[in-house]
Amino acid sequence: MKEKLSQVSFLFVFATALVVIGHSDITLDYKQLWIFKWVYTFHMPLFFLVSGFLFAYTNPPERMRSLNIGKFIMKKVKRLLLPYWFITSVIFFVKSLIISPEQMQHPLAFSFSAYCNSLFFHSIGFMWFLPALFVIFCIFIFLKCWIFSKYLQIGGGILCFFIYAYFPVETSFIQFFNALHYSGFFLLGIIYFSYKNSIDAFLLRYKYLICILLFIFSAMLIDISLIAALVGILFSISLSLMVKDFCVKRMNNYANYTYTIFLLSYFPQMFIRGPIAHICPEVNQYLLSVLSFFSGFFIPIFIGMFILRLKKQYRFVENIAIFIGL
Repeated sequence: MKEKLSQVSFLFVFATALVVIGHSDITLDYKQLWIFKWVYTFHMPLFFLVSGFLFAYTNPPERMRSLNIGKFIMKKVKRLLLPYWFITSVIFFVKSLIISPEQMQHPLAFSFSAYCNSLFFHSIGFMWFLPALFVIFCIFIFLKCWIFSKYLQIGGGILCFFIYAYFPVETSFIQFFNALHYSGFFLLGIIYFSYKNSIDAFLLRYKYLICILLFIFSAMLIDISLIAALVGILFSISLSLMVKDFCVKRMNNYANYTYTIFLLSYFPQMFIRGPIAHICPEVNQYLLSVLSFFSGFFIPIFIGMFILRLKKQYRFVENIAIFIGL
């Protein structure tokens, strides 16, 4: 158990760092960099895969059969949708009332219709991941009696990746189409759990050579998005198997705050991209991007540590902790 969790901790930290890197842009020039293009080939598929792995890991076949669907869904409402509503609301009011439109890449108008649109259809920034993941959990929990069947895994995988490859993502209520689009990677996480020992044994047989080759293929920015995502995921898993024993303690500590980083990193990065970049136009944009990464990654950790300390002293802080993913 400890071995698996330390590896998953690394994967969550790695995927979270990729998200923060991907949102460290100051101007459109950043999006022409190799690092930006590389991150976007696989970072969100990796998140869905790790989520699927944890879903299977915490609910193995013997437990899955007796799992209460209603309680499971309510738990995910609390874990995913409450933070989504809170963070989206805060971002909306900050962007529409506090920061001037000239200082934002994506300004928002202050209106009830715009607010509802941000909550239910066009999620702000990368917050779309949370309702999409919630929908995926709802789909897979109703399939709980079959998800460990190899026939469903093969057939479901082919269907899911066919949807990913040939059906474009369109605007939909609570990110339903995004959920369908990425469901194959969630299923792939369940498959990885089911055959983890065999897959790991293969990746570890020539671990340095395999990891280097996978990185080279991933770094080539393959045009076919599905292949690029799968290669990036395999590289991430291979890398996690190599380094998990060398940084277990630190990775586990950071992993406690990955959800908080995901939720709160938008705020320091938004202010650097907006007001700070406009106030200091003479500062090199890539220096600001580096500042954006470190502030987006570490400020949420410090906030999380502070909230957890208060949580031990004041019971009402537990509600705040829920809203920021603690």
